Amino acid sequence: MLKALFRKQFRELGAWFYQDKRTGKNRSKAGIIGYSILYAFLCIVMSGLFFSMSSMICVPLVSASMGWLYHAIMCLIALTFGVFGSVFNTYSTLYSAKDNDLLLSMPIPPSRIILVRLFGVWFWGMVYELLVLIPAMIVYWMAASPGLLTIAMDIFIIIAISILVLVISCALGWLVAKISSRLRSKSLVTVLISVVFLGVYFYIYSSAYSMLQKLIANIETVGLKIRSAIYPIYLMGRGAEGDGLAFLLFLAMVLALFGLVWWILSHSFLKLATTRSGAAKKKYREISIKARSVYSALLHKEGRRFTSSAAYMLNCGMGTLFIAAIAVVVLIKGEWIRNTVAASFAEYDQLIPLIAIAILCMMTTMNELTAPSISLEGKNLWLMQALPISAWQVLKAKLELHLLLTELPTLLCSICMAVVIRPGLMASVLMVVLPQLFVILNASLGLILNLKSPNLAWTNETAVVKQSMSVGISLFGGWIMVIFLGVLYAAVGSRLTVELFMLIVSVLLALLSALALLWLKKRGTRIFEAL
Repeated sequence: MLKALFRKQFRELGAWFYQDKRTGKNRSKAGIIGYSILYAFLCIVMSGLFFSMSSMICVPLVSASMGWLYHAIMCLIALTFGVFGSVFNTYSTLYSAKDNDLLLSMPIPPSRIILVRLFGVWFWGMVYELLVLIPAMIVYWMAASPGLLTIAMDIFIIIAISILVLVISCALGWLVAKISSRLRSKSLVTVLISVVFLGVYFYIYSSAYSMLQKLIANIETVGLKIRSAIYPIYLMGRGAEGDGLAFLLFLAMVLALFGLVWWILSHSFLKLATTRSGAAKKKYREISIKARSVYSALLHKEGRRFTSSAAYMLNCGMGTLFIAAIAVVVLIKGEWIRNTVAASFAEYDQLIPLIAIAILCMMTTMNELTAPSISLEGKNLWLMQALPISAWQVLKAKLELHLLLTELPTLLCSICMAVVIRPGLMASVLMVVLPQLFVILNASLGLILNLKSPNLAWTNETAVVKQSMSVGISLFGGWIMVIFLGVLYAAVGSRLTVELFMLIVSVLLALLSALALLWLKKRGTRIFEAL
């Protein structure tokens, strides 16, 4: 039985990569190769960033005989990155997976279900962790030339860290599950916690360079403080440097924590996995419900679907918050931004509106609400198809939600940028219009992609909003469009004014958006009806 469960988990982990969920058949070799190239590129980029970071601190620390501190720092970064990458889907993987009821109805001990679920959490945590530790270890091996024993210990510490990532992810997932079982607005609470976590993360990331400089300047002091105040971190660093006793002590701590988490999960899994509502019961209260129009009802339904899923909001709707935050920063720091931009681009001041538009358009691609919207209907898609409404009304509601959550903050941010930059009347108007057209085109393309490649057989919605082909292509396709426009301006900009180029691009985006909307209304509706 355990072998069959692991086989199922392996297939679930890799299904998004090799299987077309629309047809249930394996992807073509070209599709698998394309996916491999895309994800290999992303892994290389991320690993390159951590390789650069490791190179900055490794030589000074190794030269000062503080190799353990280097390992401790990089292992902590890997631990944070691993938890950050896996904690968002831990709750849905362990407690709210779509096939929990089916598995629990079978004569399968809950402990085996937990074990298999934990493997999925461990796998993704390990993937994120390796993006940090592989380049970090390579840098260390190049700088310190350690022996085979130390290299072996480095590999063992990677495994120990992966278990610790699993422990922390499960602890946070259990906490979310415990809180969520008591609350109605569980998704909003999850998003709020995640936004706070992201804020702290970006603050640390923005301060990383100055923090590294202070670290290098105070190596001995930092080392003594870590050794005295956070002894397990010292043991982790010493173990990675080749100290066998330190590694065994650190491993014992990790395994003890894992045992505690396993005990908690074993005693709470059934209750949390089968809880469907909050503990507080609502008293019946008679209210009058106002009738809605078809358009309003469908838009309300899409909005409820969005706010009911933390994974959907976190992975496909964070652009709204970031764009609004940029607008606030632009207003507050307007004078400083104006002076900085004027000093930095004194010779290319005509490019400032284009750069502002490019940044804003890049930010709008963080909102990909339409790209997974068809797939999220899942096996309930037939309900929408059976209602006495047209397919175009359904598709239009999905588009409207994307536009509502993206165009309003984009409009606010565009106006703030135009007020601060002051590029002239024509350029100011185009700074507002062009991003709006870009949002419409991006939303339409996301919906087209999802109609062409839906995943209606998912067991975990994270696979739809985070790992689906339509979301990936829509996101990177938006980036490619912005880069293409930059290359286009570099090729023809010398013969056009910035205003004329922005006008031409706006007309082009308007034309492409109209064609995409026409395709959705004609061909897209037929595809939706046939799903």
